[in-house]
Amino acid sequence: MPVCYDPDREAAVARAHDQFRWSLGGWGVNSELPLPSGFAQATETVRPEDVAENIPCGDDVDAFVEAARPYAEAGFTELALVQIGGEHQEPFLRWAEKELLPALREL
Repeated sequence: MPVCYDPDREAAVARAHDQFRWSLGGWGVNSELPLPSGFAQATETVRPEDVAENIPCGDDVDAFVEAARPYAEAGFTELALVQIGGEHQEPFLRWAEKELLPALREL
């Protein structure tokens, strides 16, 4: 599940839009795009708010838990979280350890 942690929600939304907006196209579209220019063209109408509706962004634990809830309700016992933005991995891991993972374990 893609996520974008940042204490500044707007910065998280902007980063998710910049780096992961292609995920909204789905496999049917993405599997047919041969070059980066195709991804750019296929996502040119994707707005930051579109990304924010589909990827939890910021540091609101409840928003991340609600995004994970359908997986838990479907019976999944493991869920991979993909943090968007390599330079934000360490802060994400610290936050996830202290705040997010305990909340997810309660699902």
